[in-house]
Amino acid sequence: MAGLTAAPEVLPGIPFARGLQEAAGAGFLLYCAIALTLISVKLWFAVRNLGERS
Repeated sequence: MAGLTAAPEVLPGIPFARGLQEAAGAGFLLYCAIALTLISVKLWFAVRNLGERS
């Protein structure tokens, strides 16, 4: 167990994992931004077309 308490910089693969985590975080934020945009456009069209119905 003593080997598991080593500094993160010493363990192999940690910089790669950190970069992967940052890329995943950026991808998730992009996904959320696109989803919010699509929902906003859908709601805008729904509200805009609501007045045209009789």
